[in-house]
Amino acid sequence: MSKAVLTCTRDVFVGSTKWRRAALIAVAITAFLLPAHAAFAATLELDGTIRTSPFTGSSVSMGDNEGSAFVPSDNSLWLAGDNKKEIYEVDPTTGVLKRTIARSAFNNAPRLGGGPPAGADRTNDFEAIAYDRANDVLYVFSGKCCNSSILPTAFRLTRQSGQFQVESYQALPTGADYTGAAWSPTDGKVYVGKGRDVRWFDYASGTASPSFRVAVVTGILGMDFSPDGADLFVTVNSEKLIRINWSTRKVVSGWTFDLTPFGIRDSRAVATIGNQFFVSDGYDGRPKGDPLRHAVFVLDVTP
Repeated sequence: MSKAVLTCTRDVFVGSTKWRRAALIAVAITAFLLPAHAAFAATLELDGTIRTSPFTGSSVSMGDNEGSAFVPSDNSLWLAGDNKKEIYEVDPTTGVLKRTIARSAFNNAPRLGGGPPAGADRTNDFEAIAYDRANDVLYVFSGKCCNSSILPTAFRLTRQSGQFQVESYQALPTGADYTGAAWSPTDGKVYVGKGRDVRWFDYASGTASPSFRVAVVTGILGMDFSPDGADLFVTVNSEKLIRINWSTRKVVSGWTFDLTPFGIRDSRAVATIGNQFFVSDGYDGRPKGDPLRHAVFVLDVTP
């Protein structure tokens, strides 16, 4: 398969700092996913980044960047910080930090239906966030990293006095470690992913369905549905963004993007906002002060 890559120079804003870089508009598309007879291939362009270390106009910095979800009614992008065990509400237009929900709020959450509070063993590994638009609920998933005492857990956040607050938690099945999560508008279910496996999760019972797989998709780290639910977008650990036709459970030809040309080194989460993709970079190796440390990369797609 031949591959054309067009390079242009544009202004990009990182937080409040303006800098110039070469934005690679066409990206590498995995050969085995793009048949030779494909009529066209979509392209990505870097529109800018949201700085999180620290946030624009703030002294607060994220610890890692592992999950995200967009709440349209608030124009808020929620981010999960694994290392500091917090989640952050951000204005995706300006990059300004609106709120932080600290680990203590999750530690003190009661178990759904009664029981002891969550405690620190259930809040050690924030991995994914999903927003249920139909019921105006946020779900935060914490994994099992990095020792046997850590307990995988799902938290539910509901509005109290107009703001999301941690309402309750549910223990996840033993061994669960969901790195991606997204709510589907087509059936109203929350889907979770890890590696090659996707399943739906029921918060009321704390159980998950048997898993299914999408051919050639592996290493799932981030998930989000298109607003109409027709497509599932995933980021994977090979630093690619993939579009999946949800009705056929197949990868859309010409829609597997290599994210590394944009500087993304650990594509942990994806959120769709309007016609753009907000991809969270969880790479820990950048030094403090680097404007791309745990940044959110904002990408345009055509057509």
